[in-house]
This record gives sequence, structure tokens and C-alpha cells, in this order.
Amino acid sequence: MASKTILCPYCYTKFENTDALYQCENNQKNADGSPRCTPVDSKKYNEFWQIQNPIPYWWPQKKGLMSKLFGGTPTFKDQRCPKCRYPSSRFICPHCHNIIPNDMIEDGAKIISVIGSPSSGKTNYIVSLIHELSKYGHKVKLAVTADDTHTDGDESGSTDNKYRAFEKALFDKLKSGEERRVLNKTQIKKVEVPMIFRLDQQEPKHHIYLVFYDTAGERFQENLKNNVRYLRESSAVIILLDTLALDRVYEILEEEGLDGLGGKVDGKIDEIQTAIVNSRITDQIYSKPTAFVLSKFDAVLDHYDKLDINVDEFMDGGKRIDSSYKKTGVVDLEKINAISATIENALEGPWEQGRLRLFAHNWASAKNKALDYDEQDMFDPQNNYKFFGVSALGEMPDETMRLSDNIKPYRVMDPLMWVLYKLGEFKIKFKN
Repeated sequence: MASKTILCPYCYTKFENTDALYQCENNQKNADGSPRCTPVDSKKYNEFWQIQNPIPYWWPQKKGLMSKLFGGTPTFKDQRCPKCRYPSSRFICPHCHNIIPNDMIEDGAKIISVIGSPSSGKTNYIVSLIHELSKYGHKVKLAVTADDTHTDGDESGSTDNKYRAFEKALFDKLKSGEERRVLNKTQIKKVEVPMIFRLDQQEPKHHIYLVFYDTAGERFQENLKNNVRYLRESSAVIILLDTLALDRVYEILEEEGLDGLGGKVDGKIDEIQTAIVNSRITDQIYSKPTAFVLSKFDAVLDHYDKLDINVDEFMDGGKRIDSSYKKTGVVDLEKINAISATIENALEGPWEQGRLRLFAHNWASAKNKALDYDEQDMFDPQNNYKFFGVSALGEMPDETMRLSDNIKPYRVMDPLMWVLYKLGEFKIKFKN
């Protein structure tokens, strides 16, 4: 069987799974407290994390003659550490020496990258997205699993543990006297650690990974420049943008005395576009499905009468219309197209003078790099972009960032469903 190409979710370097390195899993101690298998320095690991920290011993896979001559996949059986003879089935990337999930090594990995602009509520969105997938994914025959690998000695840093803590803060029932609040703003970190989730479908058996860098807004431009590779190598991209950063939306909130909710940041939408262009990723990923997601869309739905937008696609009789496939299991592409067109038309007017709409079109439309387009072009099925309006929380917080007890995410799965449709690799029922 031929080897499989792996894309490391940390350094985003490709390698064959036959080249993945084994790493010792021996955590036993000697009588004096010293480790039975002494950690070793790794220049690659230290350079990636910008630290000086020894890691467990590693070694190349032991390959048989036939594998050496003709290639092949690893056996994925335990191999004994050459130093201490302890059995191990842990793999690390040969380029950055970070631990790679075993199922990623065994099955290969395609990746959907999720990135977010300053103040877009990135953490709230990814937590709500995974929560909704866990709750309704079975309707579209999808299961989601949070990765539980972590750097040595820091189990709290695994995606699984981080997600569970976030989910508890947003969705667990409150005890008497407790208050629910928006998740804290992401702090600036020396090195960004990705959150990794696996999406599975059993019939036909298929999977893909969601990789999310929860980058502090202040480092958005820097992060794009430093991580061009992971966007270039991704199969699709979901870009989260702050609705409150749109000029007209913020003006309305100001008039209502709600500007304290944030959103008007130094990195306006047009500056975010500049960051994307300056990162030189547009020419490399324009052919990939790209979902432009306006977060905090409650601000629009709560004040639509002042924002010159037709909300028929979002509301019926004052009640929000949520994603129908959460009940039926059938993704309505016509609805997704109509929502995208409604947002595009609103962006053309006083919201943002059409800059973001034209940017998306010129980047990822079927008529790629065209100077402008007509109304019909928005519905071209060959387009590789769509606009989405979502709410991770289902409501705007109050001025102190306090939320109600009942969080109801709104359409947070839509961007992912459309991306999976464009990739065409999952057996999901789609209605045109």
C-alpha cells in the first residue's frame, strides 16, 4: 500500500507518513526521581516554540526491506525505544517534532483552516460551531472529535481540554448566583497553539480536520504573514470578520448607545483586506473555497430597520430562521446563496461601500480578477466564495459582556456545510 502525504497542523509542512518519527512515551521515574528515559534537546522543536526545552527521545521508523525498496505505510504497531526499550506508538512531525495524532498519521489529513480578524469573537465562534456539530452533526452524518494530543507535561493545552473548558463556560447550566459572560479576549502568546478537530463520516468513510489558530487580534496581520503556508496548504478557508467593524453598523450602535460592546477596532475591514493582500496568500488560495463569515450578526438582525437590509432570508414574523438541516438533514444551498446575495447587496451600500464584496469577488469568483460584476454573477455555482451572517451566542451581550442563561447559536454551521459541499468529498444531502 502506498504511503500517504501528511500536512503537519503545527508547522504546515508536508511529509510522507513513512517519514514520521516515533517518540518515547516512557514517563516512569528512577528511585532518585530522574526520568528512566532521559529527554534530549531538539533544535527543531525549540525553534518552533521559541523555547529551550528537552523532549522525549525520538527515532526513525524501523522499516523492512520491502518497505525500503517500494515504499509503504507504517505498521502503526508499538516500537520499542532504542534507549530504554519502552514500547511506544506516538508519532511526531519530522520537521518540527510536535506530536501528530495517530489517526492523522494512519489516514492522512486534509485541513480546513479557520482564521479570525480582530474582535471577531473567534473563540466564541469555534466553541459554538463544535457544540452545534456535536448536537446536530448526526443529522448530516457527521461526527466531530477534539484532538487530545498535547505538549509534554501540559495536558490542559490539548484541544479536548481547552474546548471542554470553553464549552462549560458558554453552555453549562448556571448555578444560583452565577453569571454567564462572553469568553475572555484571546491573550497575546509567544507562539500560537492550534485547536484541532476531526470531522468524520462513516458511510462512505471519510474525514477532514478543522484547524483553528485563536490568534489575538493585535497579531492578526503578523499571524497571516507568518502562516501563509497553512492557508496555502489548506483545502478550504473560513475567515471570520467582525460585523461591528462595518462603518454603518457601528454608527447605528453608537446612536443606540451600544458602542461599548466593541467592534470599532484599529483593524477595520478594509485594513484586514490589506493584511490578507500583503500576506501574499490571495494568488495562492483564490481557487480554494473561502467562506467570509460576518460574526455578531445579531447587531444587524436587531437593527435591520435602520441598516437598509432585507431580512426576509433571516427572519419570519420577527422570529429568526435557523438552519433547516438541523432538523431535516438536507442542506438548502438555495438558502445559502440567497443569504450570501443579501449580505453582498447590503455591503454595496452605506455599510461598507462595496469594498469587501468586490474584494471577495475579485479574489474567488468564477470570473476571477474581473473588475466588477453584475447581480447574476453572485449566484454563479462556480464561485469559490460566499458570505454568511452568524451569531455564536444568539444574542448581543450587555455593556458588561453579560449573557443570558440560554445560549442559542445562529447559523454557525452554515459556512462549514457550504465548504464541505464545495469540496465534494462528503455524502451530505444538498438541495439546490
